[in-house]
Amino acid sequence: MKKILILLFSLLLVACSEEAPKVNANLGSPEFAAGEFFHALYITKDLTKAKALSTPSYARILDAYGNTRGIVRTLYNMSFDEVTISIDRTGKNLREQYGNTAEITMLLEGKSNGDKKIELRVVKLVKEEGKWLVEGVKPNPYSRTEV
Repeated sequence: MKKILILLFSLLLVACSEEAPKVNANLGSPEFAAGEFFHALYITKDLTKAKALSTPSYARILDAYGNTRGIVRTLYNMSFDEVTISIDRTGKNLREQYGNTAEITMLLEGKSNGDKKIELRVVKLVKEEGKWLVEGVKPNPYSRTEV
């Protein structure tokens, strides 16, 4: 009986736990912060968390779109039915970090309307009070068209 109760309690904990970002980066690094930011927008659809991971001025911009769907469709022009978020490790410069600023290239792979879609975005971060915060997201650096 005791084993059954432990098993049920374990299953309950696993079922209630939020899926954590699966970004291969050190906790507290700019890469981790960028991964958490996109995870909040695309996976958990948590605008409050995305704003908490942003500078106050960028949080106001995000807030203007009303919800995560508005942000990903309008601001970033990247909507997915399902998506995998990772750090782009193909370039020689994984990140550009100068003191309290950094730029991280993120790779978003997934499907949209049944079609495979791959997007790159450069996340601009700034370190404030020991915490990396998103200051902005640049468009795809390899895109042939500019908006």
